[in-house]
Amino acid sequence: MANIVLMPKLGLTMKKGRISGWLKNEGEWVNQGEPLLEVMTEKVNVKVESPFTGILYKILCDKGTTLPISVPIAVMAEEGDDEAVLQATVARAQADLAEALQASAGREEEKRKQKTRAVKPFTVFSGERKISPRAARLARQEGVDVSLLNGSGPGGRVVEEDVLAYLEQLRLHEEQNVIPIDGMRAVIAERMSASRKQAAHVTIMAEVDVTALRDVRNQLNAAGEGRVNFSYTDLLVKFTAEALTEYPMVNSRSSENEIFLPGSINIGVAVALENGLVVPNIKNAHRLSLEQISLKVKDLANRARNNELNPEDVENGTFTITNLGMFGAEGFTPIINRPETAILGVGIIRTKPAISGGKLEKRDFMMLSLSFDHRIIDGSLAAEFLSRLKEMLEDPYPWLQLQPQTVEELVIAAGGARTPRQLRAAYQNGIDRLMETAPDLVMGFSALTERIFFDDSALSSLHKELIAVALAVYIKCEYCIVAHIYKAMQLGATPEQVLEAAGVSVFFGGGAALAHVSTLVQESIEAFSKH
Repeated sequence: MANIVLMPKLGLTMKKGRISGWLKNEGEWVNQGEPLLEVMTEKVNVKVESPFTGILYKILCDKGTTLPISVPIAVMAEEGDDEAVLQATVARAQADLAEALQASAGREEEKRKQKTRAVKPFTVFSGERKISPRAARLARQEGVDVSLLNGSGPGGRVVEEDVLAYLEQLRLHEEQNVIPIDGMRAVIAERMSASRKQAAHVTIMAEVDVTALRDVRNQLNAAGEGRVNFSYTDLLVKFTAEALTEYPMVNSRSSENEIFLPGSINIGVAVALENGLVVPNIKNAHRLSLEQISLKVKDLANRARNNELNPEDVENGTFTITNLGMFGAEGFTPIINRPETAILGVGIIRTKPAISGGKLEKRDFMMLSLSFDHRIIDGSLAAEFLSRLKEMLEDPYPWLQLQPQTVEELVIAAGGARTPRQLRAAYQNGIDRLMETAPDLVMGFSALTERIFFDDSALSSLHKELIAVALAVYIKCEYCIVAHIYKAMQLGATPEQVLEAAGVSVFFGGGAALAHVSTLVQESIEAFSKH
């Protein structure tokens, strides 16, 4: 008896699929359960097994065809089938297929009605234009407004080539490519739109100091001796899974009326493909070792790029991590991968100057963006979860039983080419020479700080120098900074006092100059503390 093969439904949300290719030819024998064709759907490429045993009698749809589920795609014959019955079965299958395609074509026709509008360049200056007779004739024939043309002839005269170039420009505008939203792109479009409509999206952000995470990653990779190369994504999956064990509501899934709290933590990692995005997930990530997570992340990413994912790889996710840092994005507002209720966006890691332990250092920072469904997760809960994750990432050592390594390169070198000692020597030499060549200039300069250093002040010399440090930092004079820090420390100022004085002015400063000044303060303290 002839059998009709239908486009299978390979997932709960699948509505249509694209035939990637047939694995059997017409006339070939196929056993039930043997791979018959490949179908791209729900973001994965699936090998579809034959539902029947028999001969592939007729293929109704070629490779590359996108079809709704449950429509006929082939007819299979059994041994001894009558040719007339087979032909009748093919005719019936083709009729059913045509009817389904006609319904789909109706929807496509609605899209084609949305015509693109031609671009009409603006006219800046109007008036008479000089134009050659041939150009004028062609413009009249083609209905071109001469005032829109740029003349390339002598004195700006419009020539025939200008009219032809303008017509070619219009032709290119009209021939723009139209890319249908189908296959994976259609699934993405549908899901993103549905997520926006169904969930009450709110995004909060936190800047995380990942300097220690970089240290931990380096130590782990060194310890692994090439067995596995841990990435920041591996570490993020591990720490996020751990944080989710403390905040199960952030790991929840939901429908319109119900909240589901899964017993597992399945973290999806978004993988960018040439024609879209796919989110395979790592099942029970909280129970896996970091090495297991790393291997799974790499395996899923490779299979995603080769269209080798299975439907179960992308199903039952409970939380998603999407990383746009590799593309230079600082922070963004990721859309929740429904029916999940939260998603974490990861930005680029940037090195910035920052005060750490009283020292100005080069630190690595990453922006984390947490989007959550406010219907399910309160803002305070989301903030607590993000704060907890930030805490883990900024101090990962106890979780991995490691100790911080001494990282000398964290200390920022002075922005100028000279050291504080060289700056102070240059300043003193300059003042000495000025006293010989232009004493009035030195006296005038000294008058600027006369109110600070006058003898009858109730302030001590030390406090006067600290005030001078604050003033020097405020005006961002590197000579003055090193000179007054040197004098203050000669009078017994501690590094903490100098930093406090500098901090008063730093509070009012900002920008790149502030980073340079702050660095110079730190270097001056270190240089003059050695006396």
